[in-house]
Amino acid sequence: MSIKTLVRQNAVKVVAASTALVAGVASAEPAAGIADAIAAGSENVGAVTAGVIALAALGFGLTMIVSWLRK
Repeated sequence: MSIKTLVRQNAVKVVAASTALVAGVASAEPAAGIADAIAAGSENVGAVTAGVIALAALGFGLTMIVSWLRK
């Protein structure tokens, strides 16, 4: 048998199985997915906040060092 023949014969089975799998995953606990997304978002906000504060401190520190060196 050629690959084309195998694909034609089994395409409907594969599509049906993958559709059933996706439908089962999609309907399994949407609240858990929302909670996971909120937790991930909170982690991202914390990381961005820390990064902005670190960048501001670095900029402030460099500005002070340059001003001291100019004197």
